[in-house]
Amino acid sequence: MSYEFLDISVSDGVAIVTINRPEVLNGLHPESHHEMEQVWGDLGENDEVRAAILTGAGRAFCAGGDLKDMESRLKADPSGGSGISPASARRIVYNLLDFEKPLIGAINGHAIGLGATLGLLCDIVVSSENAKWGDPHINIGLVPGDGGLAIWTVLIGPNKAKEMMMLGAPIDAKRADQLGLINYLVPEEDVLDKALAIASSLSEGPQVALRGTKISINNWLKSQFSSLFEVSLAAELQSMDHPDYAEGVQAALEKRNPNWQ
Repeated sequence: MSYEFLDISVSDGVAIVTINRPEVLNGLHPESHHEMEQVWGDLGENDEVRAAILTGAGRAFCAGGDLKDMESRLKADPSGGSGISPASARRIVYNLLDFEKPLIGAINGHAIGLGATLGLLCDIVVSSENAKWGDPHINIGLVPGDGGLAIWTVLIGPNKAKEMMMLGAPIDAKRADQLGLINYLVPEEDVLDKALAIASSLSEGPQVALRGTKISINNWLKSQFSSLFEVSLAAELQSMDHPDYAEGVQAALEKRNPNWQ
């Protein structure tokens, strides 16, 4: 598969996947979302790849959904949702978790919403000291049903997850590190080099043992959050049908407080 919104390079057994929409802080719209669903299958079948890195172009890792794309879809069809189907929402999560090779998250900048989810689903997380982490679905009137509610709850527990999801305020990388979400906290300019060093080391390790270890742990992870994921996904679809969603998107783009119904 060819990619328009992802840059992919492979060298010495390590693939670097770069989300390349810096003009919207690497926010994902349906087309780039589809590419993110598919890339892990392609890299999984590539025998040259023994480990991978996920990072972002420019100053952000991934800002989550593309608000301008959401706005245009709402104007075209107020009941049309985000353009991303429930099946797509499942694939972007489970295809990443089912990728058997070691995956390092090189979080070069802010990881927000779906961006935070993608980062937290990586096996080892290297984060910039300057990055912000959070899931502000609530700020546009939505339930975090794209995997965010599920993975945050599993990793930091229900009380902290409810605080994060219900207030919608980001935290800095130091706080994310204190919560156990980050493996390595480094200066922004060192993020990719650190991720490359880890990925290179893993690419030279015993591949059958590494993949078996990862799949075993990810199987536990999936069993822990699968019901949370399904319930929150259904709740997010319901919240998209409410006028608060359109108002939240518009308010975010206009940088004002929303008028909730």
